[in-house]
Formats: sequence, structure tokens, C-alpha cells
Amino acid sequence: MFKKIIIRVTLLLTLVLGSAGPTLAVTTVDAKAGLAVDAQSGQILFDQAGSEVLPIGSMTKLLTVYLTLNAIKQGKLSWDTQVPVSALAYKLTKNTELTNVPLTENGKYSVRDLYDASLIHSANSAAMLLGDAFAGSQTAAVKQMRAQLQKWGIKDAYIVNLSGLNNSYLDGQIYPGSATTDENKMSAVDMAIVAQHLLKDFPEVLNTTKQTNMTFAAGTSSATKLTTWNFMLAGQAAADTNLPVDGLKTGTTELAGACFTGTVKKDGHRIITVVMHANKNETDSNARFIETAKIMNDVYNEQSYHTIAQGSAPTNQQRLPVKLGTQPRVPVGLAQSVSFWLPKAQAKPKVTYKLTAKTPLAAPVAKDKMVGTANITTPVTLRYLPGETPKATKVTTQKASAKLTGFSLFKAQVADFF
Repeated sequence: MFKKIIIRVTLLLTLVLGSAGPTLAVTTVDAKAGLAVDAQSGQILFDQAGSEVLPIGSMTKLLTVYLTLNAIKQGKLSWDTQVPVSALAYKLTKNTELTNVPLTENGKYSVRDLYDASLIHSANSAAMLLGDAFAGSQTAAVKQMRAQLQKWGIKDAYIVNLSGLNNSYLDGQIYPGSATTDENKMSAVDMAIVAQHLLKDFPEVLNTTKQTNMTFAAGTSSATKLTTWNFMLAGQAAADTNLPVDGLKTGTTELAGACFTGTVKKDGHRIITVVMHANKNETDSNARFIETAKIMNDVYNEQSYHTIAQGSAPTNQQRLPVKLGTQPRVPVGLAQSVSFWLPKAQAKPKVTYKLTAKTPLAAPVAKDKMVGTANITTPVTLRYLPGETPKATKVTTQKASAKLTGFSLFKAQVADFF
């Protein structure tokens, strides 16, 4: 008689090299916080104070842009929607301390122009007007921003306006309950979550963020050349020929210092980085980009991307017995591929499976029948953004086995009896 073994397979990512085992990143950054994540999976590849909540400045505009794109997707706005210039937005354009575009008093501008100005030139009035467009008012827009962050599981953010400016610039027209000196605050982890959702849901945003210049309100009296603040783009002062950076957004205020949420795709894999308050910005205007390049180069130079292919078999019990089946044993393997980053020092991940199953399987057995979940061991602990931890990977049969019939079935039943 066949023994009956209870199937139980669990997903396990454990540190097998001891408490002093290797970490993914080997560098540090000269900033208050730094982070790198895989843009698709959310695996954390570098983390320096990534959970510390800090002012974010104009990186806020990534959330403003997300809600704008979402409103367009839902049919509530179009790229050609004309947005009237509010009194506050017009007043801000006159403040030469701030990044802006020239706006005509009582004029109107398209959502497309305001979107481009917000992303490329970090125009504060433009971002505010986008909020008016998708929500109807600044207060309603901030409420939407807060609700969206909550939906994404971000609970430690503090959002008070659309642009990322200090409230002191807003002429008293501030979010109810906020102080006149308040600013938007989030952690590097939070910013990575925002950027990840933006890139996944609206990858076309890169068509704009990769631009170094563009004309605002072409053909009107407000026409002006937009220039990027992302000096890591090709041809800019902080460009690195090894890093084809194509986004995303800088952020700068007195409290936030020099910040940057960046993204780059190299060797077929896109990552997102966040640097908050680069410490040497007062003496080097490229400080935030220098620290970003450190992180990006560390990921691509010191880490490698591994994929365990769909159908990969366990190292033991690669086949399971089938009772009364035309195939006495069927192969099992991963139902889908599994990918992750590891330090190059461990070029080949140590993948093991602990597979025990209720055997024999009862014929007929269909192909892709789930028989458990994979137990994968890696040489370092894999960490992910909140809500991005991979679900346990199913282990399934890779071939089918029909049930015996006629005399063959009778013979097998007799043999099983004895």
C-alpha cells in the first residue's frame, strides 16, 4: 500500500549565512534618506532611513500628476480641457523665488500645458491649477491626494497642498487645520510607492519626464521654454553615461533640502530611487544626483537579477505517484516564474524546496493541478515595499495522468489490495 503523506509546502525566504550575512546594498549616501526598489516587484534594493518621514518639496507633483492622469482615464478631464487661472495661482507666478511659468491674469490653459509645466519645469502654479481641474478646488484636491495615499496603504504621509511649497507662500489659502508653516511630508518608502503606481498605471508619463525642454502654451502670449530640473537626463550636467535616466521629479524647499525621485531602466530592469535632503547641496547643486547615481550604480554593479523559470522542479520529489493512473508518476514544478535581485557574490541563488504531498494523487490528475506552494531559500533576506510581498508560488503538476480503465484498472486494483 502507498503511504499517505500530508502535503504542506510553505514559502520561506531565510537568511542562511547567519546574522552577519550580506545585504543587497554595499554603499551609503550622503543624505538624510535614500532608497532603491525594483519598479515592477517592489523589492527593496537599497535602504538608508527609508521609513523616516521628511519634507518632500516638489516630489509632491508626482501624486498631483497621478490624479490628473487618473481623471483623464476616467473621462472627467481631457488633455484639451481649459483650466481658468485662479487669483492665488496668478499671484504665485509673480514670485520670482519660485519655479513657475508666466500665466495671464484671468486666462485659461490646457491640462496638457499645465501637466508638462508641472513635470518638466516644476511649475507650482501649474500644479495647483491641475488640482482645481481634477477636484474643483485646492481643498478638495488635497482630500483626494490623502485618500489616494490611504488607498495605497500609506498612513504616515502629511499632505497639505498640490505643489509641495511651504504653506507660507499660499497667502493664507491653506488646507483647513494645517499651519501656515506646514509642508508636505512623506518617507522615501512612501515616495517609492507613489512612483511605482505612477509608472505601472501610467507608463506614458516617461514620455514627458525624459524631456529636457518643451514649449509651454505655444502660440500664445504666455509661450515660454520649459527646461528640466532633472540634471541626470542625457546631455545634462549630472548625466551618467552608464545610467539612461528618464525620470522622474526633483523636490526642493528650505526644509526638504535637495530631493530627487529618479528612475532608470538598464539591462532590461527598471528601478526607482529616492534621495531626500542631500547634505552637500549648498556647495554642489548636483549633490542629489551624485547620491542618486551612487545608488543606481550600486544596484546594477553589485546586484544581479535572477529568475527561477516556470516549471522548475523541486530538488527532491520531482515526481509524485498517481494511484490508478496511466502515468504512475507525474512531474511537478513552479506554476509561474519567480524573480528577485541578489548580491553578485551569490551569483547562483540557493533555491531549495521542501515538498511533501498527500500521495498517491488520485487519478485522473489534470495538468496544472495545484499540489502545494514553493519553499524557496535565498542567501539574503528579501524585503519589499508594503503590500508588495510576493504571494506564495504554487507548485503544480506539469503533466496529466488519466485513470486506468478495463483490465488494466482491474490489475492495478488487485495489486494495490495486496
